[in-house]
Amino acid sequence: MKKLRYYFMVLLLVMATFPAMAQTAAQPTDKVEWHGYTQFWINTDFNDTYSMALRRLKFWLGSGPAFSEHWSFKVQALFTSLGHEKFFLQDVFGQYSNKSGISSIRFGQFIPKFSLQRFQPDYLIPSVERANVINATIPDGTLGVRDLGLQYTLKTGQKHLEVNFGVFNGYGIKQYRLNYNGYLLTHNLSYTVKEKNAQWKFGYSVMYRKAVGLQLKHVLPDSVLFTGNDFRFDLYALFNSQYFDLQGEYLNTWLNGQRAYGYYALATIKMNSKNEIYLSYDKYKDLISTRDDHPWYIAGYNYLFKNHDLMLTLDTRFRKENGSLKNMTSFQFQIFFH
Repeated sequence: MKKLRYYFMVLLLVMATFPAMAQTAAQPTDKVEWHGYTQFWINTDFNDTYSMALRRLKFWLGSGPAFSEHWSFKVQALFTSLGHEKFFLQDVFGQYSNKSGISSIRFGQFIPKFSLQRFQPDYLIPSVERANVINATIPDGTLGVRDLGLQYTLKTGQKHLEVNFGVFNGYGIKQYRLNYNGYLLTHNLSYTVKEKNAQWKFGYSVMYRKAVGLQLKHVLPDSVLFTGNDFRFDLYALFNSQYFDLQGEYLNTWLNGQRAYGYYALATIKMNSKNEIYLSYDKYKDLISTRDDHPWYIAGYNYLFKNHDLMLTLDTRFRKENGSLKNMTSFQFQIFFH
């Protein structure tokens, strides 16, 4: 009950703070804009496991329309029960764009451009979590997701084609290494086709890392510190329409020739403006011999009280584990602050 009172106090503080900021954020003369949202989470297997958590309290500030013609910035922080109830600084970056916005260079701490679902905001993703293979095998998925570096982006005039190239430290943000002699290189390309009531998107991502003594949790055993060549590849496709969405990705990881891989498919049916259901197949094969690699089968329902600003999600998933059927059901309530 003490934790519940604490979470309630945090929610009241956020609700009191962000709407006041949001009133000024609507003005086109603003130099800085604030946004934030929170997600409350109840998780159970209806047997002997039950948990309640503040899944996310995320807020960020960034440059507004009046900040600069060419320069922009973003600072983002996260509070979550899963992070031992500590605030976590996520994004801190600046960006310079040319006048037309066709090319830009970003520098600082941010997520290397890799994968489709990783760059879909978690408040817009139908299910309560991203696919396991996304969380584990994006470049720094197990090293803090973000990294320090530079990224160049080029778009065509109609912005159908987008190309990204990045150079990063290569050891994530969970630790600081004064004399690290590795590095990370990334590349992403996507092509978008827009029709009147639909959109297609295709793309791929590749990365190479010279790794030195990295603990790649959820890919290798915790006792292993990996040194060598880390090469990863991602292929994805997306279809969006008024009535349903469909997307899938296939990711491969080679660590000195050893292969981990995974893929998912996610379908969302939009019954009307307030009701949608989703189905997903989530498969991930790591390099940990003691882990069960059976796929997850996922089904869920979203009720949108006010689009994604106020939303309730019911998510249930199951798979075979150690010869028996394991299931997990989550209820999530989301409130967004503009």
